[in-house]
Amino acid sequence: MYSPTPLQYLFSAMTGYSVGEYIRFRRLDCAVNDLFDNKLSVTETAFKYQYETVEAFSKAFKRAYDVSPSKFTKTNSRYHKFAPLKINFNLTGGFNMAKNFIMGLRKINIFTAPRNNEFVQCVISALGALGEDLDYDYVAAISGSSFRTTYSPFGKFDSGLPGIANNLWTVEHTFKMLGYQVNIHRRSDYETDKKMIMNSIDRGVPVITAAGVLHYCDTCVISGYDNDGEVLLGYSGYMDASDADTEPNDETGYFRKSNWHNEVFAKRNGGFIIIIGEKTEKPPKNLILRETLKTIVKLIKTKEVNGRGDGYQQLNGTAAQTAFANAIISPLNKSKEEAMLSLMSGMQQYNDKTLSAKFFKDNGLNDLAEICDKIKDLCGKLSEIIPLSFDRLDYFDDEQVLKEYSDILLQIRDLENEFADKSDVINVTNVT
Repeated sequence: MYSPTPLQYLFSAMTGYSVGEYIRFRRLDCAVNDLFDNKLSVTETAFKYQYETVEAFSKAFKRAYDVSPSKFTKTNSRYHKFAPLKINFNLTGGFNMAKNFIMGLRKINIFTAPRNNEFVQCVISALGALGEDLDYDYVAAISGSSFRTTYSPFGKFDSGLPGIANNLWTVEHTFKMLGYQVNIHRRSDYETDKKMIMNSIDRGVPVITAAGVLHYCDTCVISGYDNDGEVLLGYSGYMDASDADTEPNDETGYFRKSNWHNEVFAKRNGGFIIIIGEKTEKPPKNLILRETLKTIVKLIKTKEVNGRGDGYQQLNGTAAQTAFANAIISPLNKSKEEAMLSLMSGMQQYNDKTLSAKFFKDNGLNDLAEICDKIKDLCGKLSEIIPLSFDRLDYFDDEQVLKEYSDILLQIRDLENEFADKSDVINVTNVT
């Protein structure tokens, strides 16, 4: 059984008409038949097909056939038939649909600082469609996103994006801690990838793409497809950007992306498709804590990452923080606009560092929670030292301001090293 709204979407997707349009066209076609055969007068026809007044019937008739019903009866005008529609279903292996989508996903919004991590939002959005009501701060903590820092030193000032594709092992960890199996598939041939996404949507499960399918995106949540998978529908934090290379948004509110397999998703040896599998038993609280601490320590101490396996390198953890801090005060050739964009990008990572204290307090690890609170205070100072606004590019001319900003980054790095050292000890002695 369908409620009215999903039925209307399904009918429109399959026929090209809304339910109301179809009923209106069929009523008028039947009315034309009666008038053409001189079976009924215009007045009798109007009331037979349940128009409130003859005038209402006449207006609807003229819009459809460009002639009034009275003139039609006198001239026997030719007209186009609107025959009843027949919908054939192929039930072999499920519906074979040109368009299918999952309604009601939570929108991705990267402008909701401090909770603007794309990967965390995509996880919450996708699992929300499966009935999970997840807290952002909890997912940020157990996924390790609160301690994930990357930097891309390619001869210019570039803080790098959060880069989940370079830490894909954290994806499997995240879903395992939330009680779900997951399959991470590297971009392959178009038909295989398209079918994988369509099959997941057809079973009512959204898909997450790492490295996105739109420009600038770390991740997207894919909620549907059109034209037999040639067009993907979904949410992204950058879907409304003028240069995101999407078509006008779909009537569902989701973005529409054609040629999705051959553009951004094909760069640097390709993106990744994250398929959410069966729900499993959620690990006990102590196991979640132990595995999360291991994840955080690895994220902090691993100096360089290359999850893609294609030679693309990014610095990671405290090594990335050191390079980022040095780049801010270095004489690298950079424009002020590039520098501001890099700080904005960097703060997407540092914002999540302000959200993890509660997780450790809830697990009785007050020492770690205190370190998180100190990191939170320092992250708050960053935006005070250099406001994230293109109206304040003059700050990059002040060496003292840049030095102060760099020093705060190094203090955050040192606190994360302290956090990792204490976590190692706790995992060995206390977490059982």
